[in-house]
Amino acid sequence: MMKPRLLVILFSLLAVACTKHEEKAGIDINIGYEVNGKSLVTDTLCYVNEAENTFLITEVQWFISNIELKNEAGDWVTLHQRSLSDTLDISRVFYMDTNIPESQTLHTQPLPIGHYTALRFTFGLDETDNQTGLFTDPPESEMFWPDMLGGGYHYMKLNGKFLNAEGRLAPLAVHLGIGQNEDCTEFYHNHFIVELPIDFNVVTNSENQLELTMVIDNWFRNPNTIDFNELGSHIMQNQTAQRLLQNNGKDVFKIGKPIDNENKTIMEKDNKLAEKFKNVMQKAAPKPHFWSWENVKERFQNPTAASRHCEERSNPNLKI
Repeated sequence: MMKPRLLVILFSLLAVACTKHEEKAGIDINIGYEVNGKSLVTDTLCYVNEAENTFLITEVQWFISNIELKNEAGDWVTLHQRSLSDTLDISRVFYMDTNIPESQTLHTQPLPIGHYTALRFTFGLDETDNQTGLFTDPPESEMFWPDMLGGGYHYMKLNGKFLNAEGRLAPLAVHLGIGQNEDCTEFYHNHFIVELPIDFNVVTNSENQLELTMVIDNWFRNPNTIDFNELGSHIMQNQTAQRLLQNNGKDVFKIGKPIDNENKTIMEKDNKLAEKFKNVMQKAAPKPHFWSWENVKERFQNPTAASRHCEERSNPNLKI
């Protein structure tokens, strides 16, 4: 007779063998920047905000943390940096810097494959994470927020210059972080949650990539119009300015590439389709002049034109 202990071990092994292995895959989140409807070009005095300030951006350095994806069951899955152990608090914190190209793609540890319907993250660092000493190495450590102002780290340094009321270039320093009262005896956390709908499938053996864009000019327009002559710099000790920008941040982020990059992608796809169509038609029997790529594309993209074409084919008395 088999001993009870051996039976337990045998059943345990069978249970493990019968357990379905959960497939996982990593994802990459590509970061983009958009200003006035185009991709950000740094160090160029070509942008205008809602208050009609002309400005340029030299750099954007910022944190997001606690990134999560919502699966079809309604559960949120937390993303961790691929290069760090998930036992470390900093693996839930991602740093982006326009001066560091490799930081513009966030690489995550594998997560369960499947369909995800929403992306959620904290802009900046929340009360739990935003503690002095969290980072010991640059560039993250260089984002420190002075202890006398609440400690921890900047949420964002958006630096540049603008033409002031006298027509001279003045510093633009949109530095967001912990706020404080006048005598620095009370502190206010100004981080906020961003949640965006997505239609995203994580699959194995594939490049799982999400595009996240910061629409920079939205920081200055809705619902509060920011005039750089009033709030262009020295706002680290201005809780009123911090709160205005916090409120404006709710529509700063979008899923997708900057607009002009999206248009470029569409044009590239269109050119590829046109080339494929040309190759197919070269192998086909001779066709009337109608069968050009431009005409075919118009028929597919314009339902009215397509309907008229069908009517013309059914009625030989109509002229094309």
